Amino acid sequence: MLIETFTISAVALAVYEVRYMSKIFGGKHNELKGEQLYKAAKRVPLAGGALVDELLSTIAEVARQRVEYAIRDGLNTGATNQQIIQRILGTKRLKYEDGLLNSSKIDIERTVRTIRSHISNQAYLNSYKQLKFEHVRFVSVLDGRTSKVCAALDSRVWNINDPTKKVPPLHPHCRSILVPTHEDGQLVGSRAFIMDERKFRDIPKNEREQLIGQLDANMSFKEFFKLTDDFFQKEWLGPKRYQLYKEGEFDFDKFFDPEGRLYTLEELKELDERAFKVLGL
Repeated sequence: MLIETFTISAVALAVYEVRYMSKIFGGKHNELKGEQLYKAAKRVPLAGGALVDELLSTIAEVARQRVEYAIRDGLNTGATNQQIIQRILGTKRLKYEDGLLNSSKIDIERTVRTIRSHISNQAYLNSYKQLKFEHVRFVSVLDGRTSKVCAALDSRVWNINDPTKKVPPLHPHCRSILVPTHEDGQLVGSRAFIMDERKFRDIPKNEREQLIGQLDANMSFKEFFKLTDDFFQKEWLGPKRYQLYKEGEFDFDKFFDPEGRLYTLEELKELDERAFKVLGL
C-alpha cells in the first residue's frame, strides 16, 4: 500500500517539477508523462548506489523487524506485556516519541523525503537537457546545517552530460540542487544565508536581522564561510579543524578531498604533520 501511494505522489511530483522548470526558463520541450519521468528516475541510483524501489521495499520490513525484535527481547529478559508494549509505543510522558514505532516513522519520513528529492533532481536534469542547457552548477544552502560534502561541492560546474557530476541528494535530508548555467558558471540574482546552525523558525525574531540575509548568487560556501564569525566556524568545523583553519592557516579546501569528502584528522596530519606539531595537535 505504501509503495502504491508513493508512486501516485511521485508521478505527480515529477510532472510538476518539469512544468515548473519550463515556466521559469520560458522554454518549450517535449511533454513527458509523469510515469515516464518517474520510471527514468527509478533507473538512476541515489548516492550510495541504492535504487528507489530498493529503498521503498525496506521501509515496511525494517519497521516489522524492530517490533519483532522488541517482543523477542522482552520475552527473553522476562519483561511484562506492558513493558514490551511501552517499548514499542513509547511513553505518554514523552508524547510517545521514545517508542520504536516513532523511530520507524522518522526513518520512513527521512527515506521518503530523500526519494522525493531524487525524483525532483532527476526531473530538473531532464528539463535542463530538453531546454538545451549544457552546464549545471551545484548549489548548496548557506547555513550551519549544510553537510561538509555539499559545502565542499558548492559552486562546482560540470558539463550536463558529465558522468562524474554530483547529483543531489547526496545524503538524507540533502537540500542541495543542480541549477542550469553557462560554461562560466555565473548566476544572476542573490542567495539567502543563515549564519547559524538553527532552522529559521527556531531563531528568535530579535536575532534574525544579524544572522539572516542575502548575498550575491555567485558566492560559494567557501567564500560565505570566510565572512562568518568565530562561533559559527568553530561549530561547523569542530575545535581541532577550527584551530587548523585559524592558526594553522589551513585553507577551506584543504579539509576536503577532490570528491568533497571531509578528511579525517589522521589524514590531515599525514598531509601536513608540521602544522599539527606546531599547534600541539
